[in-house]
Order: sequence, then structure tokens, then C-alpha cells
Amino acid sequence: MVTLLRKLFIKHYDQVDNEEVRYAHGRLGGIFGIITNCLLITLKLTAAFVSAANNHWIFSMALIGDAVNNISDAASSIITLVGFKLSQKPADADHPFGHQRIEYIAGLVVAVFVIAAGLELLMTSVEKIINQEEAIYDLFAVIVMVVSVFLKIFQGYVNLGLGKAIDSPSLKATATDSFTDSISTGVIAILALISLFYPLGFLDGYLGIALSVVIAVSGIKMVKETSSPLIGEATDKGYAKKIIDAVMAHPEIKGVHDVICHSYGPNKMFISLHAEVDSHEDIVDIHDHIDNIEEEVRERFGVEITIHMDPVVLNDEETDKAKAKCLAILRDFDSSLSIHDFRLVKGPSHINVLFDVVVPYEDKKADLSTIKQALSNGFKDEPIKHNFVIHLDHPFLG
Repeated sequence: MVTLLRKLFIKHYDQVDNEEVRYAHGRLGGIFGIITNCLLITLKLTAAFVSAANNHWIFSMALIGDAVNNISDAASSIITLVGFKLSQKPADADHPFGHQRIEYIAGLVVAVFVIAAGLELLMTSVEKIINQEEAIYDLFAVIVMVVSVFLKIFQGYVNLGLGKAIDSPSLKATATDSFTDSISTGVIAILALISLFYPLGFLDGYLGIALSVVIAVSGIKMVKETSSPLIGEATDKGYAKKIIDAVMAHPEIKGVHDVICHSYGPNKMFISLHAEVDSHEDIVDIHDHIDNIEEEVRERFGVEITIHMDPVVLNDEETDKAKAKCLAILRDFDSSLSIHDFRLVKGPSHINVLFDVVVPYEDKKADLSTIKQALSNGFKDEPIKHNFVIHLDHPFLG
């Protein structure tokens, strides 16, 4: 169904890396959300007024709360629509990396709306319990709520499909909200149905409180999901591996490390990495190869990439032996450690061993002094003294 909608309303729908196609997906999701939520608001408010008219104008907080939640959803869809539009603005002097992060901000604003709706429903429901007001439901209300459940599920299905197609956090957040709403609306529908046969109107305020908690928790989760890219989350290892594999496919590249990915939007990536090359090769030739690799990656993946050359000594028995021994010592000390940029600087009385150690963030025991001590102990029986000049790195990939 989602694919059919994409085919009907989005030109070249499968070219999701194209910024215009991406915007078209966001626009479709926003318009679809506005239309469906406005329909839900109309149905639920009508049901609430009809029920209240038959109960001395005592309104059901569950129905009103559900309608208010849909009002926030409609506002969220408008914000999503505006966010996608603004994110399409080209780079300028003040924002040289573009405006695509506005999409994340839009998702964050949606989350704030959801939390606000939950808190408002909580206060109203508590007030209703204090005043001991009982709501009544009729058959029309039951029908409206059942229809709303299926419409919300369909809404979530469409938003999730669109969100997955373009990897949009704001559309995925909207989908999560829709599925959560379908559950809360389903609970109201069950209560309304039972109330046709048993007097359970006194539960309305308590149900409103339960719904407010569900809505608020959903909003908090959305805040976490949409704010993480703004703070600067680690790039997915699978995505980075594709870039690394493309670089390593060239025989001139002997190794890759210090891969850093900066995301300025869902499809706005800037990458830098260090590529190890044979130190005996002609530097002009190698530089030419690096330029060609950068251009290839840009065209293939649509990213901006900068490659730093790291000349390394290859096929040197002493260097290879020292590197293998250092790595074995470190792995024995902590199996999660890895090294790069390894080289030896030999002197008459000692050898300086220089390299970088990659330490995972969760590793709390590997510090510079303990690592140096472990290496010194491992090399103490060597005929010439080894001094270790080490730099600690942390991985930038998730």
C-alpha cells in the first residue's frame, strides 16, 4: 500500500538519495497526517459532544483527551511538512553544510507537542476524578473509536513505510506516535463498549490518567530519538564499512583507520579517514590515486570525503615483529584494543615505538599509564631498550 502511494504521488519515488524525492516523501507524510488527523478530530469531538448532550454536558475526558492528542498530531504533521520544506534550503554563507538538520528539529518539536498534550490530559483527568464526574458512552461513540483505531494503525503503517524508505527520524517518530495512539484509542473503545451494558463511567478519569502517561512516555522516547542526531550520534558501522570497503578495494591502500563521519542531515554526510600507503611509493603517484579514490566515493555514495595519507613501512621484519608483539601484549591486557600508525624510530641506545591505540568508550581500565606499563613489562627482556610513544584514540563509529 505504501509503495502504491509513493508511485502515485512521488515522481521517481525509488531515487531516495535525491533531495527532491526525499522532500516529496516528507510532504506526502505531512499531508496524509493532516488529512487523517483532522478527520479523527472531527469524529471524536462529535462523539464527545453527542455523549455529553445525553449526560448533562459532562464530557468524557477519554474522548476529549484522544481528540486533543489528534490535534497535537495534526500540528505535528504541519511541523513535519514545514521542517522537510525548510531542510531543502541550499547551503549558504551562514550554513555551509546545508539545512537538513531542520528535519531533526521538526521531529523534536513534534515530541514536545506530544508531551504537552499528555500533561494537559493528566491535569484534566485528575480534576475530573476530584469532582467525581462520570461519563457515559453511546453506540455512536463506540463506532467512532473502533474506526479511529483502524485509521490510526493505517496512519502509522504509512508513516513507517515512508520513514523507512528515506530513513527519516521525524516520520518514524510520527509512526511510533500513531501506533501508540491506536493502543490508547483501543482501550477507550473497549471501555465504551462495556459501558453500554455496565455503568463504568467513573473509570473515565482514571483512563484519562493512564492515557496521559502513555502519551507522555511516547513523547519522551521521541525526544531521545530526534535529539540524538542533533547532539552527534555515532555513524552506523554498516554504512561506514561500505565506505571503507570502497577505499580498500584499491591496491594502493594498505589499511584504513581514524574514520570520522559527520552527519549534517539524513543524506548529508562528511567523512574523513586515514589511508595507509607504502612509504616507498612515489608520493606524487600516491596523491593522484588518493584524489581519484575521493572522487569515486563522492560519486558512488553522495558524500564529501577527505583522505589523509599515512605512509607505513611494509615488509620490514623488525617492524612487523615489534608490531605483532605489541598487539599480542595489548590483546592479552584487553582483547578490545587495536592499534594503527605503527612505526619504529631507531637510535644507538634505544628504539622509540610510536603508534595509536583505539580504546572503546566502555573500556574503563585501559589508560595510558597502564598500557605503557604492560608494554614495558613485555619488552623488558629485549637486548635494546624500547620507549613507547602512544596516543589513545576512541572509535567514532557506532
